[in-house]
Amino acid sequence: MKVKNVLAYFKQRFPPVNMVLFAILFINVYSIASYFSSQPINFSVKIGLGIIAFISFFFRLRVFDEVKDYKIDQINHPDRVLQSGRVTLNQLFLLSAILTVSELVWSYWNGPLTLICWLVAVGYSLLMRYEFFIGSFLSKRLLLYACTHMVIMPFVMVWIWSAFNSDLHHTALYLLAGISLLCGFSFELARKIHAPAAERETVDSYSKSLGYVTSIVCVLLVLLIGVIVQCRILYTIQSNLWTYITICLLYLAIGFLFIKVVKRPDEKKLRLAELLVSLFMVISYISVIIEIHLKS
Repeated sequence: MKVKNVLAYFKQRFPPVNMVLFAILFINVYSIASYFSSQPINFSVKIGLGIIAFISFFFRLRVFDEVKDYKIDQINHPDRVLQSGRVTLNQLFLLSAILTVSELVWSYWNGPLTLICWLVAVGYSLLMRYEFFIGSFLSKRLLLYACTHMVIMPFVMVWIWSAFNSDLHHTALYLLAGISLLCGFSFELARKIHAPAAERETVDSYSKSLGYVTSIVCVLLVLLIGVIVQCRILYTIQSNLWTYITICLLYLAIGFLFIKVVKRPDEKKLRLAELLVSLFMVISYISVIIEIHLKS
């Protein structure tokens, strides 16, 4: 296993920007859970290990996806680091196994409840790995496939929350699970919408399976529900007005861009819209972190 090839793989398939996003999401959950349990927010070795464990969980999901998509990616993306043989699936499994130790150690460190929540999340991820043993059925239904896989987000939110707040029935936890699911789902939809001229026969997309206009409507609808849930989260922490305005303005910008490409499909503008959807996620999480830390 050559380090330069591993780094090339990460740059291509699990880039630093993804790791930063997961770190922000972890801190978001940590901040809200601590806020409602009246615990001080202190960044320590345990928090650092928690961030590594969180990133590790999503890296393992990436490796699972590589296994499931390996054959079709050899056709569609032969130049990728994995498909070109510069790294192998066995090497990725080994790296993931090493990183998984951080998840186990951190979960055990935080007590039985966190360890159980982690095992439940891992169990669901294994069902995802084997496509719930109905892969041939799900593969023909792209939207249903995405729905079953995005459900992992609430499980992961409960895992992290449990380390800082033992109340698993808290309203804030439900809202966190909801916004993580909605943000993740909206991004999943946005990244697989293509202009008709950019569609590829062997590459799945929501614009093909649902229809170009319908897929755009779905993104905007899911995001709108996300705005409502995010505003509810902001309300629970008594956030300032700027956070509501920022979230709503960003949604309007995304809506304007998507509406613009309904009549005139443009692949570059669709990719810009995808970027704005990811920005919506980041700002949603960061706004909460800023507000809570200003209050502490």
